Amino acid sequence: MEALVDDKLTRIQLDELLVGRKTFLVNQNIGEALKFQGIKFWEELTCVGYQPDTQRLTALFQIKQQTGYSGPLCSRSSFEHVRFFVDFGSGFQNMGYVSTKVADITDTPASPPHPLTYAVQLHIEDERYRKALSCNLAVIPTVRAVLSWNVVPSTDPNELPAYGNRLDRKIQLKRKSFFNLAELIDHQQIKIKPDLVASLNLDEPIKALSTQNPSFAELFKQNQTANVPAHRTLFSTAAALSQMATLPANTPLFNVGDIAKVGINIKDITDLLLKDPNKADTTFEELMCVGLNTPADTLSAVVKIKRKSGFNGNLCSRGSKEHVAFWADWDNNGTFEHYIGTTSFDAHDIDNIPAEGLDYAVTLPFNVSDRLRPCKVPQTLRIRAVLSWQTLPSTTDPNLLNYWGNRRDTVVQIRPGIGTKGKVASVVTYVGGVPREDIDPTAFLYNYRPTSPTPANNRPWGGAVSFNGIIDRGGFGGDIRYKILFKPASQPDSFYQPVSLHESIRMYDFGTASFSNDVQTSPDGWFVYRQNPAAGLFNVNNYFATWQAGSLPDGAYTIKFLFTDETSTEQQGDVFTMIIHNTPMTVSPTANTAVDTDFTLDLVIDGGDCHSTSTATPDLNGHVRAIHPYFASWELRLEPQSHVHGAAPSPDDRSYNTLGDTGDANGVWTLNTGPLDPCGYTVSCIAKTRVILNSNPGYFPQYGPKAVGFAKLP
Repeated sequence: MEALVDDKLTRIQLDELLVGRKTFLVNQNIGEALKFQGIKFWEELTCVGYQPDTQRLTALFQIKQQTGYSGPLCSRSSFEHVRFFVDFGSGFQNMGYVSTKVADITDTPASPPHPLTYAVQLHIEDERYRKALSCNLAVIPTVRAVLSWNVVPSTDPNELPAYGNRLDRKIQLKRKSFFNLAELIDHQQIKIKPDLVASLNLDEPIKALSTQNPSFAELFKQNQTANVPAHRTLFSTAAALSQMATLPANTPLFNVGDIAKVGINIKDITDLLLKDPNKADTTFEELMCVGLNTPADTLSAVVKIKRKSGFNGNLCSRGSKEHVAFWADWDNNGTFEHYIGTTSFDAHDIDNIPAEGLDYAVTLPFNVSDRLRPCKVPQTLRIRAVLSWQTLPSTTDPNLLNYWGNRRDTVVQIRPGIGTKGKVASVVTYVGGVPREDIDPTAFLYNYRPTSPTPANNRPWGGAVSFNGIIDRGGFGGDIRYKILFKPASQPDSFYQPVSLHESIRMYDFGTASFSNDVQTSPDGWFVYRQNPAAGLFNVNNYFATWQAGSLPDGAYTIKFLFTDETSTEQQGDVFTMIIHNTPMTVSPTANTAVDTDFTLDLVIDGGDCHSTSTATPDLNGHVRAIHPYFASWELRLEPQSHVHGAAPSPDDRSYNTLGDTGDANGVWTLNTGPLDPCGYTVSCIAKTRVILNSNPGYFPQYGPKAVGFAKLP
């Protein structure tokens, strides 16, 4: 199948393509190799960004067709998966993946047409990659996102999926807040006498340098050198004097007298801005994409920062603000009558900004609870985002631009629900880091596939299992409580007990524009649901609770979600069963002549290791043991690689591929050592399981290495 360049097809052509898409699913199940890659006709990744303060990666992708997604919204339909990789300087590292449901949704006359834009987010830990560099320099990694329909993307960052695509973008990490004395000495190139080094505590923490925003004279000179126009430098001051826009509190303004000293007439600047206040100038920043994280009720946008200067200060200063306002067009007539809210991020002067710019992401909770429809009536909605630098976007006019910035429109899909005003309802959206809808109702595993599975299929959980979701108030403003229970699936209901008695829930208050931790301790497992969109209070991650299941026996457990409704009556929100498996693989600690059956991971050279081979007798034979009820893969590594000249054990790996495959109890491997240089070598075995450990589906628990050694003689 050739790449498609035109989305406008006849009905016959589309039917032919749909046959190919269905055949793709069949080929997966019978294990046939795929012969095409990167088809973007149905779905396409359009933007990737990062929010340094929250350490959250965001990807936005478009669903471009009305059909081809394996069924309507009320069915299981299909999933789009996005895997993130980040190159912090030593190659792409797998950060994990996230998934969201998509379906066949028809463009009815009353609905806005495709494409529909979806957003997904993934939190990462970047603290160890932050640096206390010069105030003018940032740590700028590359993020790669890979979109794949119905198949979890490979952990190989270079592998392109059959349906989907990948994007690379540059992002900025937050500057390191603290560093140690050794870093300061290195950064400032301070020479210390050797006899003083021993007396210094080189690990002593020191707060990173910070300064106030530069004076007007300093900033004006810097911006002139960087070809930043005067009306950019003076924008906030001119906007305040002319009252052309609303400025956030504490926005730094320059003294008119200081401005006059450099020969600028502030009136000329205000006249210029007032002449064309609704100008969309995207020289310095541009809003690129807008979308909705459908199950999380969270709007997202990606903004590209294009220039190294023009942002009122470097990373040691306050810099400036980029504001994004969101609007909804609930009646889909193009008027965007509903102002949703505004969110912001910090922008700074950064000397090492790459030519392609830096991509930042913002998110904003979106209250849709009182407008939900059943899944039989899919709901799509026009959304507009408006970008404004320094001045706040309008809250009354969705068409207004404040000179620096632009606007983007998109169409999103609202999650289905009861949507009955005054009636409280609930939905569990994610369990252990994966979509609740993707837990099989009979096998009790994530991403169940009975034929020709891969390690990404048929996965249980272990360790800490998180629960996320939403309780729709339906306009009810009173107290709501919830409880999550568990029991062994084979036991009666009397065995139910709470998954948690203590939680800390991250909240955001729009009224005070502040984050807080809602810490609750409950002796009976009932927690207060604080989210109340009408009061501007949101649960940041739609987080309910975490079940510390790591000490439980392996087996099937039934989960029950309870909540109280508008009459304080207890309601059952969801009941499902999942497999918990905490038993690890065990590694034989001894050198053996044959695999040790007392352990589940072992590697041997037949007859014992520390053998030697030569050109005359080059063959080495061995066995591998790697077994686990949820086996994922094993791999053999020959080292040092610098002397092997392409030689490798045969086979050098194997992955889970059939239902019931528990690995190899005593698999055979061989190695032709002929190409090897005379040297000492090791062969190591590393094995992985399919357990989703601690709610991280992107991680496959790894065991080993178990190593054996040998020598190659001349």
